Amino acid sequence: MKLPARVTICEVGTRDGFQIEPDFIPTEQKVEAANLLAAAGVERIEVTSFVHPKVVPQLADAEAVMAGIRRRPGTRYAALVPNDKGAVRAVDAGVDVIHTVLSASESHNLANVNMTIAESIEKLRAVMRVAERAKTPVGCGVSTSFGCPFEGDVPLAQLESVVRRLVDIGARAIGLADTTGMANPRQVGRVFEHLMPRFPGIEWTLHTHDTRAMAIPNILAAMEYGVTHLDASIGGLGGCPFAPGASGNVCTEDLVHCLSAMGIDTGIDLDRLIAASRRVQEIVGRTLPGQIVKAGTFTRRYPVPDTVAARLSAARA
Repeated sequence: MKLPARVTICEVGTRDGFQIEPDFIPTEQKVEAANLLAAAGVERIEVTSFVHPKVVPQLADAEAVMAGIRRRPGTRYAALVPNDKGAVRAVDAGVDVIHTVLSASESHNLANVNMTIAESIEKLRAVMRVAERAKTPVGCGVSTSFGCPFEGDVPLAQLESVVRRLVDIGARAIGLADTTGMANPRQVGRVFEHLMPRFPGIEWTLHTHDTRAMAIPNILAAMEYGVTHLDASIGGLGGCPFAPGASGNVCTEDLVHCLSAMGIDTGIDLDRLIAASRRVQEIVGRTLPGQIVKAGTFTRRYPVPDTVAARLSAARA
C-alpha cells in the first residue's frame, strides 16, 4: 500500500453528529466537547452550523458556541452554512473556515435542501462572495458522491459535472461524501483516479459514513490516491435521515488508532481523544458505536491466566 506519511482529520461530530440528537445538548457541553477535541490535537473542527433554528433546533446556539470555545493555536474552527445569510453569521462569529454542501444527485439535493443542484450552485455563489470579502476560506462538500439512497448509482460524469461547477465558482477545497455508506474501496479509488488529474490544485477531502462497515477500507483506498484530508466523528456520532438504520460517520478514535498502528501521523493524542469520546458518550447519554473505547488499543495487554502461567514457567525451565 502506498500511503501518505501524514493526514489531517477534521472532526465533524460536534456538528454532523450533534445535529441529529433528539434532546437539546446544552451550549456549555457543546463547548466542552469542542475544547476536549482541540486539546487532543485535532487540527480541524466543524463546530456547528449557521442554519435557521427552525430547521435544526439543536444548533440554534451556534453564535454562543463559537463565542464560548477556547481557541487552540493550530486548530481551525469551521462551521457549515446553507446560504449567504448563514455565511454572514459565521463570519461575524469568527469562524476560520466556512463549509457548504450540495448533493451530486438531484433527488437527494431536493430532499435535503429543497433546491435543485443549479439552485444550490447559485446559493453557493453568494456564499463565495461573502467569504471572499471576509477573506475566509470555503470548503465545498458534495453529498451522495458515491451513491444516492433514492436513485442508486450516481454516474461519474454527473459527479464530475457538479465538481466542475463548484470549481468554476471558485471552490479550491472539495469534499466527497459517502452520505449513506454505499461506497466500496474500488469505487472510491476509481472516483479519485478520475477526478484528481482533471482538477489540479484542489484540496480533496473524503467524508465517510460507516453504515455498512466500509468507512475505513474506503479511506485507505482514497489515501492510496493521495487524499490526506479526512472527516471523522467522535464516537461515530451521526446518521442520515434518508437512510433508515444508518450509523454515523467513521469514528474518529477508531480511525486515528488504525492510522497510528500503521505509522501514519495525525498529530492527535489518541489517549486524550479516547477520553474525549468517553465524555461525549456521557453528554449524549448512550453508548456510541466506536470500538476502541470498548476494546482499548492494539497495545493493550491482559494478565496471563494462572494455569497458562504455570505451563509457561514449566516450559521455560
